[in-house]
Amino acid sequence: MVDFRNREQYVAEGGTNIPEYAPLFMWVYDCTVNVFRAILNEVGLNRTIEATRHYNEAWGRAVVGMVMERLGQQANDLESLAMTGYYVHSCTSMGHIKPLEIYEGGAIVELFACPNPGMKAPPEMCVAMSHIMANSYCQSINPNYEIVFTHHMGNGDDCCRYVVKKKSSKFTINNLGRLEKTIPLELSMDERMSFTTRMVVMSQLFTFTAVLNDLVGPQRASELVMPLAKETGLRLGAMMKGGADAKGDLLMIKDKMDFLVSPFQQSGSTAIVSSSGIEKEILNCPFRGGAPEVCKQFEGLFNGVCEAINPDYEFAYDSMMSKGDGTCHWVVRKKGEPEKKETIETQKEPPKVSEDDPLKILKMRLAKGEITEAEYDGLRDRLSK
Repeated sequence: MVDFRNREQYVAEGGTNIPEYAPLFMWVYDCTVNVFRAILNEVGLNRTIEATRHYNEAWGRAVVGMVMERLGQQANDLESLAMTGYYVHSCTSMGHIKPLEIYEGGAIVELFACPNPGMKAPPEMCVAMSHIMANSYCQSINPNYEIVFTHHMGNGDDCCRYVVKKKSSKFTINNLGRLEKTIPLELSMDERMSFTTRMVVMSQLFTFTAVLNDLVGPQRASELVMPLAKETGLRLGAMMKGGADAKGDLLMIKDKMDFLVSPFQQSGSTAIVSSSGIEKEILNCPFRGGAPEVCKQFEGLFNGVCEAINPDYEFAYDSMMSKGDGTCHWVVRKKGEPEKKETIETQKEPPKVSEDDPLKILKMRLAKGEITEAEYDGLRDRLSK
């Protein structure tokens, strides 16, 4: 029989504390949860799952390729399949997971932390994500196997748990026969965070935003998620302000904005603070390949952050790479001020340069990943001589 251990036993036997998924570090996932709720409310569970399926089947195939390369796996057996899911959930649980258990008739993955219940996501979100991707792992590695989920923390269970087994096996999910071995997986926290950020947080925001666009159109999608994003920003801004009654200044807004985007390794100019506001140009960003509605959510969220810190100010993008612009450019300005297409630094410069301007071409090449930042700096210095 399967030796099932609950959360309390895990902690008592030496497991570390179960992590809390702090909103300050998971704000993009908060946006993801907002979008999923919007889809669920608009079209119901069945249409949500069906509309999500082909997106997360594709993400599942991508995960299989990445994990098998990372772990040096080439086989299509039980262990290779189970290790794919085990690697993913070792990352998303931040290591709060039992060693993988390989039995005579299957394998068990059991974890004690998950961002979905941690961020108070609807339980159905696990079906749209983990269940669809798990099926894709099986289809990609060996279609004779299946992954069956038996426990979900989102439903009030003490753990998330699933069984990997052959579809035609004589064994059942409650009796997998003899335990043959356990496999621990030691990963650095940097690797766990990097995988979770890229392959879960970002991928699912892209996915659910694309699904919402497919179902209701971009305009309606923005109407649904922008207010939710601003509410998230208002909560974050209040948390970062620390309960101070006085209005925060522009330097505080800049520092908090820098903090929020720090995990995503954007490259560009340093944010410039002046008496009239803040501005920043971004040359490269991991979200540039997403739908514009992804960045519109960020605009709403950052606007909420500004309002919570100082209600006299607002945040706005005046260009976005996700819309096809060469760079992203945002400003923080006093509310009621007219929108300015020029940056603070270029307001006194000559009219906008032509499409043949070498510096603009250089920026676009950097934004597209055709050159590195070091190459960009070197070529820019030559052009400026």
